Amino acid sequence: MISTRILLLLAALALACIAVGSTNQGQGKPKPENGCPNVTEDSFRRLNQPTTKPQNNLAHRLGEFCHDRFHKDENVICIGQLGPTSRNCPLCCACRGADGIIYNNATAPRTFPCGKLGNGKSQRTL
Repeated sequence: MISTRILLLLAALALACIAVGSTNQGQGKPKPENGCPNVTEDSFRRLNQPTTKPQNNLAHRLGEFCHDRFHKDENVICIGQLGPTSRNCPLCCACRGADGIIYNNATAPRTFPCGKLGNGKSQRTL
């Protein structure tokens, strides 16, 4: 009887560790990875600052995609930027919240053009 209780306790502990580990994976990283650029607080300020120049709509729209993918129910602002050109169509997400700037990597939406044109230039050049 005691051994059954111990086994159940160990199983519950293992499940709790798995649950905590899986929630930490969605929280992002403190530094960019896989060729993604470092984003500063100024980038977020410029995104919301009214200027005579049009804002970078691509960074804003990709940021909305990043927000919906990683931080849907959180009060954060995200900037999305295309990663290094490849068939995987990487997307670099930088999101600013109460804990500072965190980075996530994703794949750009399926409707987003990726790859190279015939002249060797990337379709997704900003």
